Amino acid sequence: MTGIEQVAAALDRLVAEGRVVGYVLGLAADGRTRVVAGGASALGGPAMGEDAQFPLSSNTKPIGGVLAMRLVELGVLALDAPVDEHLPELAHPSVLTRPDGPLDEVVTAERPITLRHLLTMTPGFGWINENGPLSAAMDERRISPGPYPPPMSHDEYLRRLGELPLADQPGRHWRYHNSSDVIGVLLARATGRPVSELLDEYVLGPLGMSETGFIGDPARMPTSYGADADGNLEALNLPDDVFRTAPRFESLACGLVSTVRDYLRFLSALSHGAPVLSRGSVIQLGSDQLTAGQRETAAGLLETGCGYGFHVEVRPDGSIGWAGGLGTIGYTNPLTGKSAALFTAQSFEAPGTAEAFEEFWPLLR
Repeated sequence: MTGIEQVAAALDRLVAEGRVVGYVLGLAADGRTRVVAGGASALGGPAMGEDAQFPLSSNTKPIGGVLAMRLVELGVLALDAPVDEHLPELAHPSVLTRPDGPLDEVVTAERPITLRHLLTMTPGFGWINENGPLSAAMDERRISPGPYPPPMSHDEYLRRLGELPLADQPGRHWRYHNSSDVIGVLLARATGRPVSELLDEYVLGPLGMSETGFIGDPARMPTSYGADADGNLEALNLPDDVFRTAPRFESLACGLVSTVRDYLRFLSALSHGAPVLSRGSVIQLGSDQLTAGQRETAAGLLETGCGYGFHVEVRPDGSIGWAGGLGTIGYTNPLTGKSAALFTAQSFEAPGTAEAFEEFWPLLR
């Protein structure tokens, strides 16, 4: 059997064992693309189709990173310029004396937040591992990291975020997720155009990604699953309108839906750049940008030995990419010329998802 057939056979075993509901698997190598599907689109439902559309969740983030770098190439933004001009809500931030401390125990930020901070997820805000007042305040304002776009406008999101102090000095620690949504607001304000228009012109259109966007086709979207209290598969209670109607917030953190075939087009461009980025920009985006201290604070989300570029994980074998919390993964290896994507419709917590992802990695060798 070929590599993709071997992986598909392993995934089919997980389907037969009831650990994976369904999947779509794709491999692009040597100028050829192959996509296969297995299992069902829902428990007891019809067979999974190769053209199924999945919520990308955090697999949206690398697409946002590429869009940001394209606007840097065009001179719209600069990596190391403060974002204050377009995001005054983030100008002159205060910083907590400790991440779990009281919200009024703060110092002045030592430096302004830049686009580079946002692309490397080091601006001082994001996922709060430390339980404390800041984490609670983000939850209360509905701006904590999650698998769905924020239920508010861009302006309201920035207002709520800007009301809070930073957890860390800009550039000091790695904190996940919120940077991607802030980048979306930054790009929209800097250009005066919606994020969806920018994506269509600079990324999705040039790559022929016609099945990717903020609105999916409900008839082609599998049921999403998580785990119940006993660890069994349980359908997720997604908001009725999410991924099915135009969102109030066009999220570059978790807002896109796509197909495996479309995402392989993106991964191939992530590997060599054309036709969306220069080779130099792709190399910069896919190189580890973190200091040792920043990398240490990313432990738990980045695997041991991995670094982080501009919205992509950088693995020791040279592969770059990311995974999404609703059950998707996509990486490309510029050294082998292979790109692979595996989309399931079950979260990391669901039984079988981690096992399915482990079967994925040989495709990149």
